[in-house]
Amino acid sequence: MKLGRFTSMGWVLSLIVALVPHAVAHSQQISPGGSLSLSGTSGGPVNSQDCGFIAQTPNHVIQITEDLPYFRVLVTTSGSPTLLIDGPTGRYCMLPEGSANSGVLQYSGYGTKGNYNIYIGDRQQNQNPYRLSITDRK
Repeated sequence: MKLGRFTSMGWVLSLIVALVPHAVAHSQQISPGGSLSLSGTSGGPVNSQDCGFIAQTPNHVIQITEDLPYFRVLVTTSGSPTLLIDGPTGRYCMLPEGSANSGVLQYSGYGTKGNYNIYIGDRQQNQNPYRLSITDRK
């Protein structure tokens, strides 16, 4: 009986270890004077209720290592994009201004130290390639 229990625990532990790197594969850090340029595919199966259809996990997890007096997140894509940022000071949803199919979204403001989950969604549940840039420069 003990052998069976240890075999099951070993299998479960192996499964957890195999899945963990996938869950944090998009984690990046940014500090004052730094910038990031990332890419991926927008949209997903989850209806966020207020910010389009998003992936089950964040497209990117960004860790701000020190407060940034200015923090800008810019997304360029096609379709009907949304930008959802869930960070230490709240949850923010950006929709395109003007044309319903405008493919440029931007968030800017003070960047409080901490982790930010970034979702690039789509209001029509489509998937499109996107380019994401993050900087502390105006």
